[in-house]
Amino acid sequence: MKSLSTILFSVVAIIASAGDLHAQVAAGGQVFFNPGQAPAMLIYEDSPAITVYIVNSNSSAILYKSTPNASDNEPQLKLSDVQSVYLYEPKPYRQAVELYQARKYAEALPIFNKVSADYKFTKALPNNYSVLAGFYEMECMRRLGDLEALSKAAAAFDGRGLSRPSQVRQFELYALWDAVRTKSWDRVVAIGEERIAEKQIAYQRAQVAFCLAQGYEAQKKSTKALNAYNMALIADIGATQEIAEQSAVAVMRIHLANPDVQTAMKNWGTEDENKTSTGRMHLIEAGAMAALYQFTLGDGKALPSQFNILLKYKPEVDNGEAAAEEPKEK
Repeated sequence: MKSLSTILFSVVAIIASAGDLHAQVAAGGQVFFNPGQAPAMLIYEDSPAITVYIVNSNSSAILYKSTPNASDNEPQLKLSDVQSVYLYEPKPYRQAVELYQARKYAEALPIFNKVSADYKFTKALPNNYSVLAGFYEMECMRRLGDLEALSKAAAAFDGRGLSRPSQVRQFELYALWDAVRTKSWDRVVAIGEERIAEKQIAYQRAQVAFCLAQGYEAQKKSTKALNAYNMALIADIGATQEIAEQSAVAVMRIHLANPDVQTAMKNWGTEDENKTSTGRMHLIEAGAMAALYQFTLGDGKALPSQFNILLKYKPEVDNGEAAAEEPKEK
């Protein structure tokens, strides 16, 4: 076990090296990102960190240049001879992440693809940008709804390259999405019910609930499907926009197909209206969902035309008092 002083020295070395780098940039220097090179910081336990330019690597060693324009490579370095290797973030990767965070998945996807290919020679190193870009490339496919492309990419992806637990968990969830792709609804329900019982990160719980809801709906289990779609909506408070939108549409679709809801629509405002019926309760829920879609869940999209009729069905506000008369004109 390393001593506290050794650990502190390593932390100080990283901070000091980062400070040296910032000073270099301030003085007009920069870290270069030349094709076929990955700038990295080599962290040592008992000496200052240095910036190098990796040109090849495997699970036990790296080959690098001391400067980006050096004509010769330095002798091969065993990874066991350094405490860690810190890879600098490529600018295209940062650009793609910002597009991803802005929900511009179609724009981010080809950039992630290029970064993954350009830095393939670093795939054996921890937290490398080839693997990270490949992961986010798959996430773009998922969020765009391209499950065919996701299936092919996931089959070719080596999940062992992921080091963050949340990303490992997400990669595991692709099996559930693939069951949705193939419409293997019994498998979707089996996997979904097992996953939903586990502790999940909010945005991953939303995914599981959404997939499970589709399985229930295909099995004609409307009540379970509605419950699961509603869970998908609120699991991460609608932050997963595409799932929130599709779940809202599914809730409205299921309610509109319900004969009891259709009866409540027919009797709305007539002497045959039953204000305590289950159908009317579901109709009001569907109307509220339509209004919420327009307000936020549609992310600026118009409410699908087949659901416009639901906007007229809203819950009555009853505070127990007679409505106040409007003031008369003097």
